[in-house]
Amino acid sequence: MSGALAGLSQYVDSDSEADEEAAQLSRLSSASEARPGKSAEGAPVGAPPLGRLKRKLPSLEADALEQDATSSTSSLASSTAKKVARGDWLCYCFVEVLIDTQLSKCVREAHDYLQQQLGSDDTLLDLTQDRVRDNDEDRASDSSSGPEHLHISLTRPLTVRSYERDEFVKVATAEVKRLKASLRSFAFSFSRLAHLANDDASRHFMVLEVGSGREQLHTLSTALSAELRRAFRAKSYYDEARFHASTTCLITPPSSSGSDRDESVETLGSRFGALVDRVEVRCGSQLRKCPPVWAGRIGVQVANRVTYVDL
Repeated sequence: MSGALAGLSQYVDSDSEADEEAAQLSRLSSASEARPGKSAEGAPVGAPPLGRLKRKLPSLEADALEQDATSSTSSLASSTAKKVARGDWLCYCFVEVLIDTQLSKCVREAHDYLQQQLGSDDTLLDLTQDRVRDNDEDRASDSSSGPEHLHISLTRPLTVRSYERDEFVKVATAEVKRLKASLRSFAFSFSRLAHLANDDASRHFMVLEVGSGREQLHTLSTALSAELRRAFRAKSYYDEARFHASTTCLITPPSSSGSDRDESVETLGSRFGALVDRVEVRCGSQLRKCPPVWAGRIGVQVANRVTYVDL
């Protein structure tokens, strides 16, 4: 899976609407034109009324297949274990975090120390390798080039139908551009290393929590959430959001269902949290010495495609 969706801060269920895609009669009717055996009105001879025609399912595009297979390392590592249904597209907005040499060294040492303390039985997913396809870049270029980066989620993940993808990008980018008039690029810093988990405790994260700069992130998050709620009935972001960049993910192994699994998951979560506390003691001061990071652009992501808007 693409790392782009694994560190996504969706620590609650994403909205998943079960609504059917609107019928596209124009496409059906255009597809039936100029075929033999049609009446002058364009309907097949002896065919049932249009109202009884069964609508074909939309074709499954390559991106939709990629989404099901790849969209779980950065965002879906942070989401619940529920998969995105075919025909649904996972979307969210985030602040890009470019990692300089000093911050990269700190994150690497924290990750390695956590893995060492955790032992070889459990493997950590490194979210600094997050990569998504930028619509503004040459898609034929090597996506692994360039600096490491993380992201700070501004909205809860939500799912949209295929015909809503462009509208999601349009609404989100328009709101970011509107905010640019009063909120330019700003600096923020990380204050500590912490442990967060998703709702069903199937994924645990070591994160960098934001200290200074929370107010600007809150302004962005509140405005974007309000617009997405209006347009797509998206849930608002958390009232007391802990803005953060996820650096490391631990996915709990599958086990027996019932009370045994609950106890196993709880034990692993408690142990992981205690280990992250150790990492904070060891690496926290180094993190707080890192220079501020600039929030220079906002990412609007639909499955594995992202559109950036400069602040």
